[in-house]
Amino acid sequence: MVEAVTMPDEAAAAITAAIGAIGSPGTNAQPPDPEHPIRPGSGLTVGECRTLFAAQATSRQLDLAARRMQAAGRGYYTIGSSGHESNAAVAAALRPTDPALLHYRSGGFYVRRAWQRPDIDPIADVLAGVAASAEEPIAGGRHKVFGRHEIAVIPQTSTIASHLPRAVGVAFAIERARKLGVASAWPADAIVVASAGDASMNHSTAVGAVNAACWCRYAGLPMPLLFVCEDNGIGISVRTPSGWIGAAYGNRPGLAYFSADGADPAAVYDAAAAAADHVRRRRSPAFLHLTTVRFYGHAGSDVEAAYRTPAEIAADATRDPLLGTARLLAQAGAATADDLAKEFTAAGEQVAAAMPAAMASTPLLSRAEVIAPLAPHRPDLVAAQVISSPASDAVGTALTVAQSINRALRDELARRPEMVVFGEDVARKGGVYGVTRGLQAAFGRGRVFDTLLDEQSILGLALGSAVTGLLPVPEIQYLAYLHNAEDQLRGEAASLQFFSRGQYRNPMVVRIAGYGYQKGFGGHFHNDNSIAVLRDIPGLVIASPARGDDA
Repeated sequence: MVEAVTMPDEAAAAITAAIGAIGSPGTNAQPPDPEHPIRPGSGLTVGECRTLFAAQATSRQLDLAARRMQAAGRGYYTIGSSGHESNAAVAAALRPTDPALLHYRSGGFYVRRAWQRPDIDPIADVLAGVAASAEEPIAGGRHKVFGRHEIAVIPQTSTIASHLPRAVGVAFAIERARKLGVASAWPADAIVVASAGDASMNHSTAVGAVNAACWCRYAGLPMPLLFVCEDNGIGISVRTPSGWIGAAYGNRPGLAYFSADGADPAAVYDAAAAAADHVRRRRSPAFLHLTTVRFYGHAGSDVEAAYRTPAEIAADATRDPLLGTARLLAQAGAATADDLAKEFTAAGEQVAAAMPAAMASTPLLSRAEVIAPLAPHRPDLVAAQVISSPASDAVGTALTVAQSINRALRDELARRPEMVVFGEDVARKGGVYGVTRGLQAAFGRGRVFDTLLDEQSILGLALGSAVTGLLPVPEIQYLAYLHNAEDQLRGEAASLQFFSRGQYRNPMVVRIAGYGYQKGFGGHFHNDNSIAVLRDIPGLVIASPARGDDA
């Protein structure tokens, strides 16, 4: 495999030659029926296998085009999907209405899903993102992400595994919305797919998300969520111990485990189809473990020869998913090696033909344009919707701040059937300060409920519920408890409208007790005044009531 950090043309030529050299051992006199299985016992058809090869080839050529655009000064993103293109088979095993939260090596998935809608051109989408074009359809040039509202792909940032708690929330909310009779953004039988790399699966955010999914299922709650780990064995330069992902996630209570070799498209498709069927029928989470490889380093600035040996890099080249798909097609007599090599070249020509338009596109030019999708500030509209009530009860007794918030929550729960209140201790106990006292009795366990003790999961549940169609009001008991989870607000909640031009939104109200109290009891675990960590998050509105009527 030719190093493509500086030589994408040579890399493309090397791939073409490798495809052409696989030979054509198939003995069929004529190509098999497109509806026949690509090999006995597989659910992958000949026709779908041909489509997968085209999607993989397109994704690889897009990665090489990003390097060319960077060299020309009109490309700004080179973290590619090369070596991970087996995720195209995961897209083929799912429905285009299944919400997908994808990590940054999901080019094959994105191309294959986009082709399920004839009016969407994934080549133009990806190149526009690389060029930071204002016309890019999801983020409008604000960040290179995989996302499209029309095909249920929710854009994510590059933050390590930070999207997985939201994925848990989306899966939870699909079922909760159906139970409450509230309109959902997704079909009632949809499942959620969320992908991440092997290194990311060690992050506390990922570990917590998987734990929350298993906890929910163990507690009897539906959780239609498919985790996909694309395991290339390395995180930038740090190796993942061989067998670690399988050992860590292969025997979790309530989590079905599936695995496949990413160089074998039939195995990937069959494992993905089995995992999706398990999740869809049982409304229970599953973990799909794909062993993959990574080509061309972590990104354009990363020269992996500095920390990997030539033998290691050469060994990966033999497990190229494009070669695996080409070999399978040739063995089945569905295509010759020469035909497939020409298809790879043709995919490159199609990508190259789209590059000039992307490189000539206009980026965002002003501060106002850049920040336009952030949460709008509409105080007059908010004021018009507020139900005014005096901060006193029927006999004129003044209400405390906590009592006033309780009254406001009651009013809003009565007015908004999509509103849900949750957190640790908020249900039967009524919260540590009694703010939610009596709400569950009045509105039921489906709308006011306790969660597990994990602030990342609480906020992720809110993020997923909001994007699905509910109005979540989560409680974090103390401001000090937020700090291990605040990126769910900064990196996920406040950024979603920004990275989707308002096509995806997550309306939510987070309630947190803060400031000093009880004569200093609890130290920094309770007496926390660090509002500054929230104040500087763009798109986040902070309300800090001082009196009962204000609350």
